[in-house]
Amino acid sequence: MKPLSLALILLLTGCSASSSSVNYQRFVLVPNPSEISKDIPAGALAMDTKTGQLCYTSKGVYTSALPAIQMCADLVKNHPDSN
Repeated sequence: MKPLSLALILLLTGCSASSSSVNYQRFVLVPNPSEISKDIPAGALAMDTKTGQLCYTSKGVYTSALPAIQMCADLVKNHPDSN
């Protein structure tokens, strides 16, 4: 077997190996949350891509408004990623 062929086979074999962990972005910030409520500052509202729920990234007076929305940290505790 030619060295180039052997190198190609080894390279392709390495690419087909499956990874045991999948990387994804669990929380995505909601752009312009002040359009939802004028009291929510930028960066304080996110979408949990695992559960589909909105959550707050930080506490403030705006977190007591209705409807009640959980903290993102609580969603991680209640719905952990399985590793």
